[in-house]
Amino acid sequence: MLIISNDSFIIGLLTGYCVANHFTLKCIPHSKPLYTNGDHPKFNLIIIDLRELTPSLIEDHLESLNNIHHQYSIPICAIHNRNRMPLHRLLPWLNYYKDETFIEKLDDYINKYIINFTHVFDERRNYNRRLGDDRRTILGTINSFSSKQLNGTAKLLNPDVELELLGLFKIDKDCQNVYLKGKNLELTTKEFKLFKLLAEEPERVCTTEKLITHLWPNRGRANKSDLYQYMHLLRKKVELDPDNPHWIITIKGVGYKLHI
Repeated sequence: MLIISNDSFIIGLLTGYCVANHFTLKCIPHSKPLYTNGDHPKFNLIIIDLRELTPSLIEDHLESLNNIHHQYSIPICAIHNRNRMPLHRLLPWLNYYKDETFIEKLDDYINKYIINFTHVFDERRNYNRRLGDDRRTILGTINSFSSKQLNGTAKLLNPDVELELLGLFKIDKDCQNVYLKGKNLELTTKEFKLFKLLAEEPERVCTTEKLITHLWPNRGRANKSDLYQYMHLLRKKVELDPDNPHWIITIKGVGYKLHI
């Protein structure tokens, strides 16, 4: 993925997104339009930030990107500010997104326009599904063996898992699983830690700083964009409509809360 922008905030958000989804991101500044010299660009997606660009520089960028798009069929999208909509909105080969909603809609964009990325998503989902099936098969085999071998004595595995109830959610702390209406949400370790912290005090706002400290105790390079990406991934699994969340609510300028 390539981003043409000078905005460190947008670049930071995309960096966190790409790290979370195992994509490669390259960033180049606004100063020079992208030319290929006949070589195939090594990108599955090009994003250009039209904000703060002069009209002449916009023209130069769009000319080179138009050639790249039509020659190599690479999808291109543009980030714009709703208060300064560019005059090039009617270009049919550009997909426009407002700066405030772009990251939230990036997954849908990738799944719709980028076949190679879609295959990556499908492979990841299939791998996780197979891994879950393998774990269930192994557990079933162990339970079956225990039942047959122990002949009525105390079993090594207790089939009755103790779950913490929280509204329609059930939380298995030992296996780090969260169930919603009986369905396992199959959260990753960090997604589970994030959900569990919100669940400790439902309906109470958990600050952004507290969430970051909880997920990344040593902090290092972690910042708000990293938290934003994990919150986005968590909402995709928890919410029916991640763009209009019902369970995990954003409290602007403060943090998040779990609505029960």
